[in-house]
Amino acid sequence: MKFPENFEMVFNRRLIFGKNKIQEIPGILNWYNKKKVLFVTFSSQFSTYNELSELLKASGLEVVPYEVKTEPSLQTIDHGRDIYMEENCDCTIALGGGSVIDAAKVIGMLAVNGGDTEDYQMRGRAVTVEPPLFIAIPTTSGTGAEATKTSVVINNNNHLKKSLYHNTMIADVVVLDPALTLTLPPAITAATGMDALSHAIESFVSLNATPLTEMYGLKAIELVNENLEKAYSNPDDVDARAGMMLASYLGGCAITAGIGIAHIMAQPLGGEYGIPHGDACSIFLPASIRLNSEYAEEKYVKISHAMGVGDSSLSNKENIEHLLDRIKQLQKAIHAPSCLKPYMKEEPEMDYLIDVIKRTTGHITCNPKPLTEELMKEAYEMAMKED
Repeated sequence: MKFPENFEMVFNRRLIFGKNKIQEIPGILNWYNKKKVLFVTFSSQFSTYNELSELLKASGLEVVPYEVKTEPSLQTIDHGRDIYMEENCDCTIALGGGSVIDAAKVIGMLAVNGGDTEDYQMRGRAVTVEPPLFIAIPTTSGTGAEATKTSVVINNNNHLKKSLYHNTMIADVVVLDPALTLTLPPAITAATGMDALSHAIESFVSLNATPLTEMYGLKAIELVNENLEKAYSNPDDVDARAGMMLASYLGGCAITAGIGIAHIMAQPLGGEYGIPHGDACSIFLPASIRLNSEYAEEKYVKISHAMGVGDSSLSNKENIEHLLDRIKQLQKAIHAPSCLKPYMKEEPEMDYLIDVIKRTTGHITCNPKPLTEELMKEAYEMAMKED
């Protein structure tokens, strides 16, 4: 195979997998001589939050709660920074889904670098100081936020959902406990699962893919194929939940290679029209495969095998059709959306839509097929078609 001339990856310093592993966190913080934790979570009423808070307090640590209930906005993060600084916290824990983890990444970074979220999201301000210790504990299986250096933030001033990132914003320690996902509602299991699948597929065909990202991505695809339907239909299946948690993490590692047209469309449209991110990814994933198939044909064939439908006796095009059929079958099995139309209250002005996409994700150039306005329009039109 042809290798890229150069590439770079950033990994968490430590990954801990297994049931009840949150009990190790107080010892980790004490080893680092930490005294006061900003504990970011989606609800301070969550039983795991209370359990871990009590463990932290019993080991001599102070705990400052901060709730993030929706996708993080500028104000949500800036307010968290203020609390972190006012309370003189010296480390951060995130317990929740991608929104909670993304918010915690930026809060810690802002606390020592100064400025506000918009400075780094829109004005290009540089991160110059390493953020304080950050531990991420995901409670969903899809975003892979615990494995990335990136935060996706809603900008209330210009209505864009746009990423900011830095190598040092990645979690120092990640705790993967599949038992934390047993109570996930089916709709969240489905949406986050399709997000993980989209990460893995898009990174695998990315022009910036490397041997490492391909390895992580292909394994994530296999795990989603084997476990998503099981986790959806049997929520108490711990093995299926474990498979999805690993798929999410590996997909997060793989997405270092970058995203393609599915995410290029899903992220800004999600911000503009209030479409849950996983649902938007589910809708645009088949369109992305059709649009890119001629530019990454052999890779999509490998994906078809990872999804359990590849057949070496068939042509590449036939295998790609089998892949699309399998994705459609998966969507139906977990009631994941496949059409954008129900989310669009009125037909948008296409020039405005293209402008939003360009300002949000138009800088991304690793999609197999060159990113043009025509490609964006084609993706939108395909996503609007009902099965």
